Amino acid sequence: MDKEKAEQEKQFIRKIFIDEIGRLQKEGFYFFSFIMMGQAIEALGCFLDNKPLKARAQSSKRFSKSLNILMGNDYRAVNKDFWLYDRLRNQLTHSFVPSKSLLLCARNNQPEDADHLDFLDDRLVLVAEDMYEDLVKGCEKLFGMIDRGKVPLKNIAASPEELGIV
Repeated sequence: MDKEKAEQEKQFIRKIFIDEIGRLQKEGFYFFSFIMMGQAIEALGCFLDNKPLKARAQSSKRFSKSLNILMGNDYRAVNKDFWLYDRLRNQLTHSFVPSKSLLLCARNNQPEDADHLDFLDDRLVLVAEDMYEDLVKGCEKLFGMIDRGKVPLKNIAASPEELGIV
């Protein structure tokens, strides 16, 4: 395994997926953090397959693979038949309009009678901070897989520094 390439890959994920989304939430931009988390979940899935980063027609597969492998059973259950992919990742990415099937909230306006990934009045409750914590855990799980050589390394075109993100 190319240790330098592995470290560059982990640094990219850390800076872009963890740090940048964390900054959005710290500043109170929870809605936009959901958009980015949906994209990040899909992007993490690309690090789990043998295809190039820009492989076509992989979006739903990568999103699901990421949830199943990196984020766990609760996410797998709500993504049955690509349900969460369609309502979170697709709708927010393509239109910025959330699905009526989701209740996007932050901890400060979370319904008292519902936790993250619970259903309330037929709507899935997603709590930004909880989802972010799960995303970070997923990234850390991926880092372990990278370190053990369990996933193929990808060619990332630009480092965070080259993108002006430090």
